[in-house]
Amino acid sequence: MAESKPRRVLLKLSGELLGGASGSCLDLDALTMVCQQILRASSTVQIAIVVGAGNILRGSDWAKQRVHPTDADAIGMVATHVNALALCAHLRSGGQNCVVMGPHSSVPQVQLFESGCARAHLARHEIVLLAGGTGNPFFTTDSCAALRAAELDVDELLKGTKHDGIFDSDPAKSPDANKFDHITFDEVLSRGLAAMDSTAFTLCREQNIPLTIFDMKRPDSIFDAIMGNPVGSRISS
Repeated sequence: MAESKPRRVLLKLSGELLGGASGSCLDLDALTMVCQQILRASSTVQIAIVVGAGNILRGSDWAKQRVHPTDADAIGMVATHVNALALCAHLRSGGQNCVVMGPHSSVPQVQLFESGCARAHLARHEIVLLAGGTGNPFFTTDSCAALRAAELDVDELLKGTKHDGIFDSDPAKSPDANKFDHITFDEVLSRGLAAMDSTAFTLCREQNIPLTIFDMKRPDSIFDAIMGNPVGSRISS
């Protein structure tokens, strides 16, 4: 009997998680917490990771300071390399083979992204950390995550946020907000619910890539999401 295909996921994490309690810079305890969960799952699940750079800076914030948006986004894309390389170093210290890939980089440790090569790394259960966004301004790391998820043939895109899923109203403003355990892409659009960057959401919908949105700070939530255990909200066709 043929062996079942290993589960393959793309994990999108906010950079703020790596900043610990302050949400800024790099916190060693936060890095260790994240990597321990990823390492526990890496022997059975093929994992690609896109991490933002909110702990260092946000291009959108810089754009408000009269910095041209293309320059602000370029700074943000470079900042994602710092987080990806930090995660890679910690994963390697835990005995995990991994590689950092990006659309372009002058850093020797960052390989040029090519989808076939990245899929080969994943097939060998090497973790692929994707830095530099799409390589273009005006596209968020959410958009990068959705694009790479399509290119890498993942089974599911996992988006870690500060809220545990999709709600019928803003949970930060409405304590009575109700969470959806499962909802369709069409329902999210018809209800006008905030899920993720609209470009990323549309790509997931068009490519039929299931999306799980979960609270990345809840204990073991990253491990559970990678393993396919119920967390947050799942959005599918």
